[in-house]
Amino acid sequence: MRRGKVYLVGAGPGDPELITLKARRLLIEADVVLFDRLASMGVLEDLPTGTELIDVGKLPGRHRLSQEEINRLLVEKGRGGKIVVRLKGGDPYLFGRGGEEGLALVVADVPFEVVPGVTSAISVPARMGIPVTHRGVSAAVTIVTGHEEPGKEKNLDWKVLARMDGTLVVLMGVSRLEDNVSVLIEGGKNPKTPAALIEKGWSDEERLVTGTLETIARVAEEEEVEAPAILVVGDVVNLSQNLRPRTIAILRPENRSDESARMAQACGLRPLLAPAIAFEQLPLPNDMTARIEKAECVVFTSATGAEIALQDRTVAENLLKTNLAAIGPRTKEALEELGLTVSVVPGVFSSEGLAGALIKRFEHVLLLRSAKGSPVLVEMLEKAKVEVDEIQLYDIGPSNDPRLDRLIRQEKPDIFAFTSGSTSRYLMERAQELGLEGSLRKKLEQARVVAIGPPTKAELERLDVRVDAMPERYTFGAMLEELGRK
Repeated sequence: MRRGKVYLVGAGPGDPELITLKARRLLIEADVVLFDRLASMGVLEDLPTGTELIDVGKLPGRHRLSQEEINRLLVEKGRGGKIVVRLKGGDPYLFGRGGEEGLALVVADVPFEVVPGVTSAISVPARMGIPVTHRGVSAAVTIVTGHEEPGKEKNLDWKVLARMDGTLVVLMGVSRLEDNVSVLIEGGKNPKTPAALIEKGWSDEERLVTGTLETIARVAEEEEVEAPAILVVGDVVNLSQNLRPRTIAILRPENRSDESARMAQACGLRPLLAPAIAFEQLPLPNDMTARIEKAECVVFTSATGAEIALQDRTVAENLLKTNLAAIGPRTKEALEELGLTVSVVPGVFSSEGLAGALIKRFEHVLLLRSAKGSPVLVEMLEKAKVEVDEIQLYDIGPSNDPRLDRLIRQEKPDIFAFTSGSTSRYLMERAQELGLEGSLRKKLEQARVVAIGPPTKAELERLDVRVDAMPERYTFGAMLEELGRK
């Protein structure tokens, strides 16, 4: 039987892309993976079939396995000839109890190796624009646990910490936040020292809350900060005002969120995904084929409409035989990705621009679009004596997405990006339902508001929301370009 080996592997702070190349290779080679609650589940995706996954995560007061049981399990699997990965959040040797596991393996004569990980103590503040050291500001950093194990023979002397220069980073200290900052102040730390709490770093729910040493506990309570969160104390906190990436609230529906997030990240923005609307697909009419054949041109006003229509193979085959028009480049791209050729795209990506392009060429068109489509397109076509047929492919309603509630309750975006009138309308309606319309309006006043085009801008103004920017081309990419110019 082959001799097993155990690898104590750091998974990094939460983003699956921050795991090391060696850690990723070992996960693929492993027979067994023991993981804890701080190791991102994203790093466990696409592992070979047959890999044994064991959740040994610990929560305060509720452990699946005790540390002694985890140690015994590592020894058992290693002695059984297995390649074992013990996957831990952050770095195994920074408050990860990796040293205890290593010593247990040494005693049992089981070979082991540590694979360092990106620690949250440095990377999470960095994500929020806080370098833990900075020339002329802080030449040292001290990392401590804020939740010491009861009954320890020698506890931290917080009064000594209070007298130390540089940056103090406190991990796992939310439950004892008020006690810890009070002792620091009693020990002589200036109450006005900048302080920050970073909640759920490197996750979709990460959040920065700032204050001073004397206010941070109160602010954390008001903002309902939850564990895991990291406390940073020191003048470096002030650097976040210039170094942290600006946040942009993206209110597009779920099927467009990821694409928009990637575009925002490429522009140096941190996306806050909060779908305000959702699509409900409507049944296709029985006579759809006949109506396509009758029309001189079939018109799409959204990529979503194109994707829904082409789910039906018969519809897709019939569309190959007719002229197609798209309201803009993203809709054109969606059709072309599905194997179709688009012959009409207006110079101005709007209902008015599309109507102008169609009037010049066709006498009978079929619109495949949302039940909430703008009436402007039909009105302009009919006024020009163009015969219009319309099939509603989907309806739009509220998303009921918890991320939208989180945006309204907790987030403070630097930018709000509105890509339709319905996103603005349903955002405001949801804030009213939560009793937080006033709070949302204050956030909108303090942020930059960008609208994708005239109808969206008009709806925002109807809702009494100031619009700061609107691109000349009505696309999400153009919105980002417009923001970059200001």
